[in-house]
Amino acid sequence: MDNLFQRLDLNLLRVFDVLMQSRNVTRAAERLNLSQSTVSHALARLRQALDDPLFVMTRKEMRPTQRALVLAAPVRQALILLEQGVRQSAGFDPASSQRTFRLAVPSSIEHGVVPQLVELLHRKAPGCRLAVSELINSDYEDALARAELDLVVSFAGADHLSERLLTDTWFRNPMVCLSGKDSGLPGIIEPAQLVSWSHVSTSNWGHNQTLVESWLSEKGLARHIGVWVPSFEALPRLLATGRYLAMVPELIGRDLCYYYPLQAHSLNEPLHSTYVLAQHPLTEFDPALVWFKGLLKEAGGQLPPGSINF
Repeated sequence: MDNLFQRLDLNLLRVFDVLMQSRNVTRAAERLNLSQSTVSHALARLRQALDDPLFVMTRKEMRPTQRALVLAAPVRQALILLEQGVRQSAGFDPASSQRTFRLAVPSSIEHGVVPQLVELLHRKAPGCRLAVSELINSDYEDALARAELDLVVSFAGADHLSERLLTDTWFRNPMVCLSGKDSGLPGIIEPAQLVSWSHVSTSNWGHNQTLVESWLSEKGLARHIGVWVPSFEALPRLLATGRYLAMVPELIGRDLCYYYPLQAHSLNEPLHSTYVLAQHPLTEFDPALVWFKGLLKEAGGQLPPGSINF
């Protein structure tokens, strides 16, 4: 066992890594562009070299052994480091790259920033693509380490991201109150006026709504939530009934007031939502992500004057 690493064919580790993710020889072969027999042969060699079955067949999938589970994380990290080294040595040319950038974002960013980001990406890196998923209550360390995501857009103070991730403040956006056109509310609204109405909460899990609740709680106030919805899609029709208000980031309120008969009210004192960019330390020096973060900063800089960019 002392010279096991020297004797091990490192090409087999790529097969092991893909098998850990797919738990199926056929799917692993497709991802690796190899035949099933080649993948099976590679697995057999790994089993012999490590003196462990590594994967055991069940009715639904190949289940990893304890030895495989222990190996999985260091193998994944080693492969990512090798990939980053190759990328850094090759540099990044946005004009010719065909990379897919993968982001997890809150719905406010999907609605208010992603369209501008797509336009910037199309102009500066026409061969690149953007894959956006919804932000969830996760620490995201594993997804970023496995390169399933490149970056996560979250909120400062949300306390759900792993402490081991690198975070960089992106921009701050003021919170505003939305109402129907005929609500009769003034342009600047007081907390007491805010809680005298029933509200629509635009997320079952979301930092912006928690931010509002904490702000009101400090004043000894609480709002009544009449409707919970998972996104902003139903908001215009709900507010049009004249029964509800909604607290949203200004970048959302601006667009909704442009397209629907709604009005935005500023708070009588500033309340901002702060967005951060998070990534794994393994990708800190990836030239493609350095460039892409610059593109995100540019997209943030195109927001209206109420936003504060860093």
